[in-house]
Amino acid sequence: MLAAVFAAAVVRQVTGRGPPLWVAFALGAVVTIPLGVLSVPDVATELASSAPTLAFLFALFVFASALESAGALDHLARWLVGRARRPGDLPFFLFVGFGLASALMINDALVLIGAPILIGVALRLGVAPKPLLFVLAFAVTVGSTLTPFGNPQNLLVAGASGLASPVATFLRYLALPTALNLLLGGWYLRGAYRDRMPPDDDRYARARAEAPPLWPTGGWGRRLVERPVLGVFPVTLGAIVGLSVTAAFVPAWSLPSWEIALGGAVVLLALSPLRSTDLRRVNWSVLLLFAGLFVVVDGAVRGGVIAGLESFLPIPGPGHTPIAVGAIVGSSLVGSQLVSNVPWVALQIPLLTSVGYGAGTPIAWMALAAGSTLAGSVTLLGAISNVILVDAAERRGITIRLGEFVRNGLPIAAITVAVLVVCLSVGL
Repeated sequence: MLAAVFAAAVVRQVTGRGPPLWVAFALGAVVTIPLGVLSVPDVATELASSAPTLAFLFALFVFASALESAGALDHLARWLVGRARRPGDLPFFLFVGFGLASALMINDALVLIGAPILIGVALRLGVAPKPLLFVLAFAVTVGSTLTPFGNPQNLLVAGASGLASPVATFLRYLALPTALNLLLGGWYLRGAYRDRMPPDDDRYARARAEAPPLWPTGGWGRRLVERPVLGVFPVTLGAIVGLSVTAAFVPAWSLPSWEIALGGAVVLLALSPLRSTDLRRVNWSVLLLFAGLFVVVDGAVRGGVIAGLESFLPIPGPGHTPIAVGAIVGSSLVGSQLVSNVPWVALQIPLLTSVGYGAGTPIAWMALAAGSTLAGSVTLLGAISNVILVDAAERRGITIRLGEFVRNGLPIAAITVAVLVVCLSVGL
């Protein structure tokens, strides 16, 4: 069953044919029952235990949908254009800006919203959109490593690793490598794409002159009434980060992040005049993918597949940090190209747990989360966000080939993975 589900995922990733990923995993989850791998109560129990992760994802998608309706990301893109004094500097500012944005909202949603925005920016500037789309793909990969809510695989690690304060742990170990990677990656892309940016002429000068301020002045009362997400989202985000960091020092102050996020999403839907539109734009297929994935992986654990893999995968147990970091990151880079990073992480979590990793070994979990995320810069197959980007581009007549993505992404992957491994190996 597991082989059939992952084979369908690989075929879909490579050829673009076959059932969507969420259909493959949903069918796999259903098949576990007649095969006798899981009973109906087992499936219900697994879905109930996965409810916090699904609720967190739902909340993040609601916020992303509302931010799109509010025009927040289009505003950010136009502001970033205004920061680049010369056209050649544009890749750097877009890479850093969208990278930081992806740390605050789930990268799959950011790609879905950001792709048409950057295509529009390219049309206004009179240049080919592909370089800007590559910048977006690599930015959301690198930047989303920073927080548990930056991407789905981080959310999986945060929920299943047993870490007491996931946000504080991610910031502790991944803030430095992410900051370095955003700066180094932006510097590299600035040099690589400088000649493919628009000329420094009147058109570019007008685009810069039309760039809005980051924080518009005046009219905030009416703006918050019409677009309550502009107030609810930062308050919710601040509460998640603040309480998680506080819990690292005062455990009694801990409150599950998913409850805060879901509470914020409920408040937003209650206040928003566009609640029906925001709900329609929620990426329900990703939620179904996760639900099916949880059941399929639980079946793999109960069916002995994970235990059987232990003797084949070269992952040392706790106590060998530099070696373990290299093994976990290396296997994640390769494995994510086969089945994409979210399913890979879902399979690796019970494997790492079985060899002794838990709440007391945060570096190993950070290596899994960040390594699988940075794998998205290697090929189109490494991350679901890449698949979303390609689909969004093709709908607008832009074809992105696997070969050109690899040529553009390998240098970024090499830089960012090297920085990550060094920082985690020495415990920075």
